[in-house]
Amino acid sequence: MKEKLAIAALLPHAGLAGGVRRFVELGNRFQKRGHDFRIYMRETKKPDWLECDVPVLPLEKLSERTHDVVMCGDCGLLETMAAAPAKKRIVMIIGERYASKYRAFLERHPDALAVANSGRWNEYLPGVKAIAIPGGVNTAQFRPGPRGEGPFTINVVGRLDKKLEAVDLVLAAFKKLNWKDARVRIVADRPSRLPIRYFLLRKRIEQVSGTDQVKLVGYYQASDVSVTMERTAGWSNPTAEAMACGIPVICTRFGTTDFADETTALVVPVDDVAALVAALRKTREDPAAARARAAAALERIRKFDWEVVVEALTEVFRR
Repeated sequence: MKEKLAIAALLPHAGLAGGVRRFVELGNRFQKRGHDFRIYMRETKKPDWLECDVPVLPLEKLSERTHDVVMCGDCGLLETMAAAPAKKRIVMIIGERYASKYRAFLERHPDALAVANSGRWNEYLPGVKAIAIPGGVNTAQFRPGPRGEGPFTINVVGRLDKKLEAVDLVLAAFKKLNWKDARVRIVADRPSRLPIRYFLLRKRIEQVSGTDQVKLVGYYQASDVSVTMERTAGWSNPTAEAMACGIPVICTRFGTTDFADETTALVVPVDDVAALVAALRKTREDPAAARARAAAALERIRKFDWEVVVEALTEVFRR
């Protein structure tokens, strides 16, 4: 049996976020494989929205032991990682929004290894040496299920008040379509105030909490299409999760290039409401084609299960 690894992951908080999900999902699996995985944060509070089987310790305890691997994707904690006693330090590149900060850190610390969560990292970090390990999604949790009754439902995960998630564009397209027998479901950690321009649509716009993971899966399953109009992302959790639930998706290229193409999704340009309107209309008017894309997407996204990510990371950790 190979020697177990001592692994540390640094997080800024335990709130609802893709980066938190990534390290917790990885930690749970590394722990089950017999490794010693610990999460270090400013607050020693485990996520209350996601099962977390690994210990969460205060950041000041990071220096008390030498880990085999310390990894971090949060730019505000990279220097903390650099100062930690470790055999290997890994920068988890999570998207182009922080490209300049990642580049600057890697130039200051050439001994650090960069691991990107998307195959397109070299588009925004040209010249930087990195390893692409895209993923992941919990395919045991996010899986196809019964649709149930209800009107044609457009599912969108994100907050209205977060500009980069571009939820407002979905409402703008929905307004143009003027479908009286359909609804938009906005899934977020908390509801946002609905802009006045959508006041007349308020009875067809549902805002629900996505913190309960069982309910989150149910929201995907009870949808006819899932839309993510993200303006930037390294790995689009909502798109991957919807695909794993067998739901047709419409998305931008941000965070989706590893699994979304013409066979698995309708990929639309960023900020293009007209293209989104056309994609939504195409999805509804040709359900057979939408189901075919969803089936192809389900098959492809299974290749990005967290277990696959753990296997790839383990190989990197042991080099």
